[in-house]
Amino acid sequence: MAVSRQRTIAAAAEELHVTPSPLSRTIRDLERRVGGDLFRRNYHQFDRTDLGDRFLPLAVEIVAQADEAASLVSGSRRGLRFGATPWTSRSLTDSLIAAVAEVGGETNDLVSDLSSVLLESLRHGDIDIALVHLPVDAAGIASVPLAQYSFAVASLADPTLDLGRPLRLADLAGRRVLTLPLLMQPTSMRRMRDAFERAGIESVEEIDLRDIVGIQGRMARTGQIMLISRGGDLPTSRLFDFDQLEVYPFADGELDTVVGLAWRERDTVHAAPLRRIVDRLRPRDGALPYIG
Repeated sequence: MAVSRQRTIAAAAEELHVTPSPLSRTIRDLERRVGGDLFRRNYHQFDRTDLGDRFLPLAVEIVAQADEAASLVSGSRRGLRFGATPWTSRSLTDSLIAAVAEVGGETNDLVSDLSSVLLESLRHGDIDIALVHLPVDAAGIASVPLAQYSFAVASLADPTLDLGRPLRLADLAGRRVLTLPLLMQPTSMRRMRDAFERAGIESVEEIDLRDIVGIQGRMARTGQIMLISRGGDLPTSRLFDFDQLEVYPFADGELDTVVGLAWRERDTVHAAPLRRIVDRLRPRDGALPYIG
């Protein structure tokens, strides 16, 4: 788990307070016992193989069970740990915090980060449930969608986008579109980019999160348009002066990005509180509400 998390023997050894050589031997011995390589060695960087991806959920559960057994003696059982991406609805995050409080979790332990970072933390057992952008294609991770985004295009000066009806992706053919970066949640953002390419959009450029505050000025200089998600409690709604922008909504179904809960399928230690949290937040009628 430490080598998978840190991706180098040296960093994992430091985390575990051991020297690198015996740790490297331990990994080799484990690979012999499971009958295959758990990692690809690339210039001192360790990347999980397919076997490593399948083995990691088992390793996390083994360690969690061992910790649970030790807590029977010490009485210091670890509470539920959870995370939420700040790049989604604040009301959803508040609902998750309330649900965690109901099951006795420590609500001041909320981890806030990009969905991609939270998913890696979840896979390695550092947190137990997270509010993230879906879909999740990681081995051993279950998920449930909670809400969907309503998308639009923001423009400073492009009257040709006013078609008298909601936009379709094909309407943006030949244009230059700005989006949030792939690293926020690679699977979700890659699907969106693929849809843009199929629609014939000339270029899709990811913005650097460090530059997002000045994005409206950039749009004024370059003539680029920006894909935005609409909703009053979304962080992106505070980044734009909508008195200066024209906003053109997409038709329903053109983009289907959703946000939801993710957790480890094999987590038996926290199975009961996780089930209560999921049941509390899952949409009742099966239809996903729009954020905002």
